[in-house]
Amino acid sequence: MPNKTFEVKTYEVSVGYKNATIFNNVTIQIQGMLVGKGAAGERLIVYGLHPSSPVPPNAFCNWAVKIGSIFVPFAVLGQYVDILRNEKPVNARIDSDHPEWMAFSTGSESVGEGE
Repeated sequence: MPNKTFEVKTYEVSVGYKNATIFNNVTIQIQGMLVGKGAAGERLIVYGLHPSSPVPPNAFCNWAVKIGSIFVPFAVLGQYVDILRNEKPVNARIDSDHPEWMAFSTGSESVGEGE
């Protein structure tokens, strides 16, 4: 399955400080995490990395468990949270052919809506 777009129904946010884990043989330090969840169990995870953390070589997609993940600086994680907190509907894209295209997005919005 090359890509899937799903509506985000719920989300979870967690914040810590230098929570270490290994990804692709690289030890990274996660400072925050946002998980957008679809109705059929799909998930797009955005890892906010501590400024001193190395960045893994690439985002990843695992179709067996319907998960896509991307890595961003912790300083911008709040922008992703704002989208899920303030917009509706929000869609997420998981893409194994182009993992760099994985993202959250909104539908068409009216100009001057005031958000």
